[in-house]
Amino acid sequence: MKRIATFPQRVDMQAQLLEVGFDYYNLPSTDGSNYWSDNVAYEFTLAEIDRIEDATNELHAMCLDFVADEVMKGDYQHYQFTDLQKQLIEQSWNRKDLSLYGRFDFGYDGSSLKMFEYNADTPTSLLEASVVQWKWLEQVENLQHRDQFNWIHEALVKRFQDIKQITGKSSFHFSGMQEAGREDWGNIDYLCDVAYLAGWNIHQLAIEDIGYDEQHKAFVDLNNHNIELIFKLCPLEWFTNVEFAQYIPHSHTKFFEPMWKLLLSNKILLAKLWQKHKRHDLLLPAYFKPEDNPRPHRILVKKPILGREGANISYCELENKLEFAAKGSEHSEFYNRNDYIYQEKFNMPSFDGMYPMIGSWIVGDEACGMGLREDFTPVTGNDSHFVPHYFVE
Repeated sequence: MKRIATFPQRVDMQAQLLEVGFDYYNLPSTDGSNYWSDNVAYEFTLAEIDRIEDATNELHAMCLDFVADEVMKGDYQHYQFTDLQKQLIEQSWNRKDLSLYGRFDFGYDGSSLKMFEYNADTPTSLLEASVVQWKWLEQVENLQHRDQFNWIHEALVKRFQDIKQITGKSSFHFSGMQEAGREDWGNIDYLCDVAYLAGWNIHQLAIEDIGYDEQHKAFVDLNNHNIELIFKLCPLEWFTNVEFAQYIPHSHTKFFEPMWKLLLSNKILLAKLWQKHKRHDLLLPAYFKPEDNPRPHRILVKKPILGREGANISYCELENKLEFAAKGSEHSEFYNRNDYIYQEKFNMPSFDGMYPMIGSWIVGDEACGMGLREDFTPVTGNDSHFVPHYFVE
């Protein structure tokens, strides 16, 4: 893996980005520059790409086995689930509710490849990881090898076609939080376009505008049309705690992501996977309590079990009884309400003062591409940069 920062910015970059709906490319990052980086890319070897793809598929299979075990045992200790959430998890898993996508976040230092977490419910950066960086690959100058670990778009089209065939439905609703920013709605717009290509009738609405028809046991949109399938870009732990959540078990509406992903979008997964697969070379040791760590000289990363965007992360030195905030992590009282897990710190490599994190995508049950975000600190925050990649043989 190399960071190459010598690419000339495309003359018509802005027009190219806007053409595919990437109108949030200029969101300010930590240094005030644009979220999208046009003159920087990471170069990988084919062997590295194969390794990342294989790791993604292996970890996804492990996670599915994990859900099956948790549901079979009814083991929901540590999660802080409500009774309704437990019911929804078991109901959706037992009826084999379909999944659309997910994203693993990896640290990679050229030798070790480690899973940081699984964004199994509401991963974003989908548009830029699929069509935006592919278009960059086709157009950028001074690049001899034009290949990329990226068939995300094609995989999404096929997945939507498969869902259509399996369900026999024709209409798909897409929703997000009313006050969500352009980044969220840009991802929703992209998924709408992909689903339309796959033959669906598309409807879009805010989550706050979803209603419920008690007579027909169905959620409805503003036109009082039944919502048969809905993608919601809203964390399941929030979605299942609002007033209308009480109707979900009795409705005929299918949700994406499915309710069983409450078990995967919670960082309790990290500690439980380590318990089940100790010494697995793709996992970092993770614990429910810092004193469970048998190596007190190692630094632990304290993560809220439902935290997002690198919020509320701190470092723990058990040997010296120290805890200090991680540089680059913003504090939120909202995430402070949750419990924490403790994951062994991975020493991320620095390239030109930047720390890259690999986001590897699963669509359906297949790894299909990756995108990289980099930041000035090892904690990748909400104001990181997105950077394209390519590989050479």
